[in-house]
Amino acid sequence: MKNRYRVEIYDANKNHDVTLFTNEKVDREYLAELVITNIKNFQGEVKAFAFDNIKKKKISALLYDSSVVDFLQKSAAKATRIEVEFV
Repeated sequence: MKNRYRVEIYDANKNHDVTLFTNEKVDREYLAELVITNIKNFQGEVKAFAFDNIKKKKISALLYDSSVVDFLQKSAAKATRIEVEFV
């Protein structure tokens, strides 16, 4: 079955919205991983939801406050700088 699960990640700015489709079940940990990998694209409060397209219901949700988003973005930038320095 194609694209059983849909993941929507967004903030206050509509231009930053991300929609992903997958066949793997999206639990809370996987949803958090998806948000963190895309965190540099967002500003302020970030909301993420996973939907089951067959059952037509929400299966997972995640909300990050703006302070958490700022911390994650600084951590990601610091990790990138360290990786570049050692290469």
